[in-house]
Amino acid sequence: MNEALKQWMPLVNSLLTRLSIHPNEQDECRQAALLRLWKSIEEGKVMTVTFARIRAKGAMLDYLATRNRTLAGEVAVETLPELPRQQQVSFTYLLDQLKQELSRKEFTILQALLHGNEDTLGYSPARLRSLKSELKRKVQDILL
Repeated sequence: MNEALKQWMPLVNSLLTRLSIHPNEQDECRQAALLRLWKSIEEGKVMTVTFARIRAKGAMLDYLATRNRTLAGEVAVETLPELPRQQQVSFTYLLDQLKQELSRKEFTILQALLHGNEDTLGYSPARLRSLKSELKRKVQDILL
């Protein structure tokens, strides 16, 4: 079995280069490709060059897609551990701060959003999305 896989190693290595896979990920992609080729050989598939290329390339792309989904789902810490924790402030204090910084219209929209009754403001859905986006940007600028 090892001899059968060794003959496909140049093909697998060329795919690594052709797909521009980062050197840190090449070993995992190579293993995924060889595993898929090994399973194909065990299943008794006819191993043509085209078939082997498709199977190996598919295995590499499947591995990368799975890894990307895993990385996207992981939670990243926003503060570094060596930095001191930020002082906690009350929600009331934050609202007072926003009331001073935002216009009356913006603060009214913010209150409606907090209470979940933004549909009573009379804006179209598209305009409401636009207002939410602007408000989000302004609140982030004020609080950060």
